[in-house]
Amino acid sequence: MEAWNQAWQSEEGRAEWLTPEPFVVDAVADLRAANVVRVLDLGFGVGRHAVMLAQAGFDVAGLDASANGMAYANQWAEREGVRLQLQTGDMVTLPYPDASFDAILTWNVIYHGTMDVIQQTIGEITRCLRPRGYLVCSLISTRHDAAGKGDEIEPRTYVIPGGGEREYPHHYFNRADIDRCFGAYDLLRLEDALQKRDDDYHWHLLARRKS
Repeated sequence: MEAWNQAWQSEEGRAEWLTPEPFVVDAVADLRAANVVRVLDLGFGVGRHAVMLAQAGFDVAGLDASANGMAYANQWAEREGVRLQLQTGDMVTLPYPDASFDAILTWNVIYHGTMDVIQQTIGEITRCLRPRGYLVCSLISTRHDAAGKGDEIEPRTYVIPGGGEREYPHHYFNRADIDRCFGAYDLLRLEDALQKRDDDYHWHLLARRKS
């Protein structure tokens, strides 16, 4: 997504994306208890979660569309003395064999698209996750302040012309969408919570792939 690739070039653009989210930090204990070793950070941005997970002792791979984000994340990892296996690519076609990962993290990523694109992405996540593997994910909520703004191109999916990254489709999830999209998973933890500011609601979920 070119809007993010441009943002990751500057210190100002990266500033609010450097601190790991508390839900992801809390999930580390669950992943350790499940003997997770290999983790994919799908849509790693500038590397905030990938670096944190590597520091926690996991074997971390990452995929993102932004070359500028990857460059910064690699520099960050080098400064911290950890190793990341990062590459650029598209979330709907993951370049990994089946069952490659014990856990997959995808934070503020997979809702950028129509429902067809989202379901393709979830299918790829499920393919690359081992049976009983873990998914840590966020999805923008219908309670978010931008829900309903712009042009509705399909139910609960909006674009805002001239709106920067919101020129790209955003699907705003309700609980029924989650149940429909994540039928291959047991939901272990689910919350519709604020992220960075008032009315910035996202679903946060910890799930385990069914056998």
